[in-house]
Amino acid sequence: MLNIEYELNEKIHAIIINPYLSLDDLNKNCDLIQKYSIRNITTSLNFLSHIKNVLSNHKVNINTLISFPFADLPVDFIDDFVSYAKDAGASGIEYTPNFFNLSKNNLNTFANEIESINSSELPVTIIINKTKLDNELFEKAIEISLEIGITNFQFGDGFGTPISKFDVVEILKILDNQNYIKIVGGIKKLSQVIDLFDSGVDSIGTSNFNEIFKEI
Repeated sequence: MLNIEYELNEKIHAIIINPYLSLDDLNKNCDLIQKYSIRNITTSLNFLSHIKNVLSNHKVNINTLISFPFADLPVDFIDDFVSYAKDAGASGIEYTPNFFNLSKNNLNTFANEIESINSSELPVTIIINKTKLDNELFEKAIEISLEIGITNFQFGDGFGTPISKFDVVEILKILDNQNYIKIVGGIKKLSQVIDLFDSGVDSIGTSNFNEIFKEI
């Protein structure tokens, strides 16, 4: 059981993005992260500094979301947001690109946007909701990201149908062992976590991490 818990505290990423969290709720989440020795967090720019300060003595990677979930950040502001994240102590960026450009066949614009975010000094994860794109655009988004040098991908964003084991099989047909695959959305039970890891993903992200660790 201890080996399982140790492995999962690396592979289960705590998501803290609810804009209605009170200060007390936010601190309780931080306490739970320390309790379970969780090593990876995804949060918003608003919560980043506070979480970094509270967990300053805890070994943890804190990724911050940019242009999430609506992909509505103009490219001209990307550098400013990334600089803010770096100054606030972010370990990496999780980014939702503008799929509207992709649907309009503005492939260069879509690629330049991803290239801009990838030129930062922080590791970048590209967020793609497979259930929201048709197969052609889904594969094109991955293809362009790979050409630019993206190696980390998150599939799912908490909106729409959760990613299934069958979706993972399709994803693995496109990506290889050199790519990092994270799944997010609708993950509330340990059985879901195990099924996804058995399917071959590298990590999962969930705001229900307390409930999952209680099952262990």
